[in-house]
Amino acid sequence: MKPALLPALALALGCAATAGAFPIAPRPQKPAALPGLGDSPWAGLLEVRLPSQTDLALLQRFEQPRIERQGEWRAFYQGRFGPATWTAPPMLSWTLSAWQPTKREGSALELVMIPAREIVGPELGSAELLPSWRLEAPPRVDAAFVSASRTPRCQPWQRPYSVTLARYGGERDTFELLECDGSVALDALDRLSVAARPAGADRPDLPLPLEPMAESEALGEWVPNVRLLDPRLLWVVARISEAFPARPIYLISGYRRDGHDSLHKKGRALDLFVMGVSNEAVMKLCRTLKDVGCGFYPHNKFIHVDVRPPGTGHAVWVDVSEPGQPSRYVDSWPGIVESGALSWGNGE
Repeated sequence: MKPALLPALALALGCAATAGAFPIAPRPQKPAALPGLGDSPWAGLLEVRLPSQTDLALLQRFEQPRIERQGEWRAFYQGRFGPATWTAPPMLSWTLSAWQPTKREGSALELVMIPAREIVGPELGSAELLPSWRLEAPPRVDAAFVSASRTPRCQPWQRPYSVTLARYGGERDTFELLECDGSVALDALDRLSVAARPAGADRPDLPLPLEPMAESEALGEWVPNVRLLDPRLLWVVARISEAFPARPIYLISGYRRDGHDSLHKKGRALDLFVMGVSNEAVMKLCRTLKDVGCGFYPHNKFIHVDVRPPGTGHAVWVDVSEPGQPSRYVDSWPGIVESGALSWGNGE
């Protein structure tokens, strides 16, 4: 090294030591001469040492952590629950039965099954941030931590859907037909069946008994003159009422004990009209309902609706007979059906 460069080198090393770039070794009592300097006065200033291995930890601080830090996968792999720890004892087995290897004299390694025990987490109230899993017997249920509450199906601002039905003699009944979630209301089928009883039959008390009366069950009835209707008729009446809200539905005929083998006798048909709404409009709505029979009677005040087996489609017919006359069907009617109505003219 040229003697002219020694002052500059000494000045640089002194500034670096003052700034704390790397530690300076203690000055020995008798400094050893450095090669090439001999007894030069600059030799003492060059008695520096590189950082030891323990000092290298200071170099692991990041200037750009998002770039220089180890990736998320490496942190997970080497973490407390990462795959790097899976080979360390004890190994966690997810089999249904625990096992331990045994060795017998003169025999190969065997696997002996022992009863499995449930893997459970830390107890309630544990202060651990990360759970430590352990094998132990299944815990008993503590009644203090078990509670049951009924979740409301409807929001506070929702209301069950109600309908008003009227029939002969000025009898009217307004009740909830469907809940706000679409399910059938508790006593809707009973009240609809009572409203659909034959004309002149006494009105039974509600709610109906839980079991049919013995003398009525033989006739297919629940109580005298009341047969429980097919629940799908609730859906049909609900669709009609939703299409014409706040309009009472007048039942002309429902269950007929002497209806031979018709759908009325089976409790699957209603003759009705909606007050203040034309039968043409109700018939148009009926034809949109799947597997529902719709009968139009131009010279009568009502239309017919019934429920049929799945896959029936849209059953439609037109009966142009006058009140009290035998049925007379036609293949079409203006505004109702263009053609094909005779294929469904079955007198029901």
